[in-house]
Amino acid sequence: MKNKHVFWLIGLVLLALTLSGCQQEKTTENTGKTALPLREAVEKALTDKDGLVAYTADDLTDLMGILPEDYTEALFLMGSDSLSGREIIAVRAKDASSLKKITEALNNYLTQRKQETRNYLPDAYKLQTQTKVETRNLTAVLIVGAHSAEETRAFLAGE
Repeated sequence: MKNKHVFWLIGLVLLALTLSGCQQEKTTENTGKTALPLREAVEKALTDKDGLVAYTADDLTDLMGILPEDYTEALFLMGSDSLSGREIIAVRAKDASSLKKITEALNNYLTQRKQETRNYLPDAYKLQTQTKVETRNLTAVLIVGAHSAEETRAFLAGE
């Protein structure tokens, strides 16, 4: 009887060790590198990180409908001169269905921003028309600015 308990105890310990070994570190799919924290990865790609103001998760929900339960990390930055049109929104989704919802929300937000700026802020509108929402793996990003294409490429290269 005692040997049976020892056998089960050893089996449980081995199972626990096996399962703990299956935990996956957050890595990029293709390169095997560990992904940087989102804020650090975004700031590394930006040309003007000092002139940006951070917004909250509540702002993401209120302005775009992106819910905290759909992502693991999110970053919403806007230029300190709110009339410039400078915006950076990066979101790491929890799964593929969440990524789809987030991408749709970002596209809707970009469309809305274009409508708001079209007649009143032509410089911001021009920047917005030159950008698009892009994704890689489970990350969606919208970068509006003079160097948005280069910044988006640089950021997504690390995802």
